[in-house]
Amino acid sequence: MFFDINAKIEEQKKENNQVTLSFNLLISTKPNVVKYSTSGTVTMTGKSDDIKKKLEVNPKTKIPQILFTIYQHVFNSIYILSSNLNTPYPPPDLLHPMAEKIQILSSASTNQPTPEKTDSTPAASPAQTAAAPSTPTIEKK
Repeated sequence: MFFDINAKIEEQKKENNQVTLSFNLLISTKPNVVKYSTSGTVTMTGKSDDIKKKLEVNPKTKIPQILFTIYQHVFNSIYILSSNLNTPYPPPDLLHPMAEKIQILSSASTNQPTPEKTDSTPAASPAQTAAAPSTPTIEKK
């Protein structure tokens, strides 16, 4: 089974040593069996350089580093829900696709992390990060 993931990250507030981001993740299966949708906020606190590093795009995957951490937090909730509902769950390494399977969607803003879409597969990166995802919703087909 393949999984598509659409991610959107937007900066909400930026202060000296703190950045607040909102995120939306939509993960669906191929064939179309289930959709997982979650959104929330992330507040990063720390040195300016550490925060900047978490917001940088990984050159191999073209995905912002913070998205790996967000996905790890969200994955736990999705796994529990899918286990209870007996639906397939995405792999924990969903954001580490092979290079040929990743497709980056164009973004209007060059200053914001770009939305991503991938057909496949987080390595946690330390920085004082707190993810506050809402409860994911599942649509079983």
